Amino acid sequence: MIRHISGTGLAGLALLLSAPAFADPVPAPISGPADLGTAVSAQIACAGIFVAGRAEADVLRDDVQALAPFTKAVTLAVDRKDRTVIASAPGAVTRTALYRPAVGCTLLTGKTGRDTLLRQSAGLVPLKLQAAKPWPLGDAQPKGPGPKVDKAALDKAVNQAFVEQNKDGYPDTRAIVVVQGGRIVAEQYAPGFDRNTELLGWSASKSIAGTLIGLLVDDGVLKLDAPAPVPEWQGAGDPRGKITLRQLLTMSSGLRFVESYEPGNDSINMLFAAPDMGALAASLPQDKAPGSVWSYSSGTTNILSRIVFTATGASLEAATRFARKRLFEPVGMTSTLIEPDESGVPVGSSYAYATARDWARFGQLYLNGGMVGKKRLLSQSWIDFVHTPTAAAPRPLYSGQFWLNRGDDAGERRRLFKDLPVDTFMAMGHNHQIVAVIPSRDAVIVRLGWTPEGQTFDYNTYLSRIVAALAPGTGAQ
Repeated sequence: MIRHISGTGLAGLALLLSAPAFADPVPAPISGPADLGTAVSAQIACAGIFVAGRAEADVLRDDVQALAPFTKAVTLAVDRKDRTVIASAPGAVTRTALYRPAVGCTLLTGKTGRDTLLRQSAGLVPLKLQAAKPWPLGDAQPKGPGPKVDKAALDKAVNQAFVEQNKDGYPDTRAIVVVQGGRIVAEQYAPGFDRNTELLGWSASKSIAGTLIGLLVDDGVLKLDAPAPVPEWQGAGDPRGKITLRQLLTMSSGLRFVESYEPGNDSINMLFAAPDMGALAASLPQDKAPGSVWSYSSGTTNILSRIVFTATGASLEAATRFARKRLFEPVGMTSTLIEPDESGVPVGSSYAYATARDWARFGQLYLNGGMVGKKRLLSQSWIDFVHTPTAAAPRPLYSGQFWLNRGDDAGERRRLFKDLPVDTFMAMGHNHQIVAVIPSRDAVIVRLGWTPEGQTFDYNTYLSRIVAALAPGTGAQ
């Protein structure tokens, strides 16, 4: 049964009978904004409905049609039996995304058979949170006194990010979780969302992908300063063969990659047309010397994701089990998944979903210096690497797939957020997702939302209000 949803008549959704589709046509290339609109809409709507479990009409209105001007005319057809979402728009190529339990949604290119895709994840089932355990492994608050926050001021600061942003009923800010002293001290959700809703991190996903690389480095499987194990670069005389893992992690590989999101650019061809995103990124030429220039690149992260995929068994099931065993389960991030492309490689650049609490648990791991309780999960050398700005960047703002807040109050080397402590470091993503880790305040602040294109969420203002209400920290700022 397919449920057709359009921007009109949302109160009365039409139900039409249809046989499930077993063959997926190869879509035409993305030639304009309308084609991009159906591609991104199929991907995000599929996850909003099947991963996050939200109402179809809400996903269409608040995610798809609010995303950008080129998605406003998109309509959806949802087949719950076939677990697909089809996105259509006038003058655009129709695109389909397929949901698979435990791994999420994949945008179909028509170049991989449906049976193959279903076999990739056949042995996986979703994880379950052990809710009775104390935070962060479960949802129970730890025993004993908590930090002496200004509760009234903190609740007001959090609420302001909802009241001031969520106008006319639109859920711009969807979740905020504040952790200090190893416990949740503030938490709020927009209507239609709660602590069980899995939310997209967009490029905040990169920090998770980088952490999986860090675990393999700690295991001795990979080496930061050795040439990255990328098959396409192993030919005699290929200059890309000298690119190291460190240079990939710090966005200083020198590879060409156009990050702007317009049809025809590398980012669009990768995320919405390629069955193997890492392979597409790895095929691009080198146009700068490795280590000489900092250039933000989602392609770089998907090369890293493919390295994790290969190093852990070269299958979606093996890569997922590695991420679960080494990161998600030990940290308590049991809702977390990274949606894969058709090749089975998790799309580490963009498609991690987790509850707001699980995003906070991820931040807590780094706040604790890589420790979970008394057990070390990430080495101190990896933590130090993440805190060390890459020399290739013009400002001390990035390392190890995390953003840093180092620098000056103003000028060319200014900090990203002038009113946040200088030791703040962050996972950040499109639509203004943030996981801010602030060691000097023993705090993690998570904000997840869907700020529309052309609008902004003022991180500096909203987060500094929250920080001001927290208990004083003990570290240097």
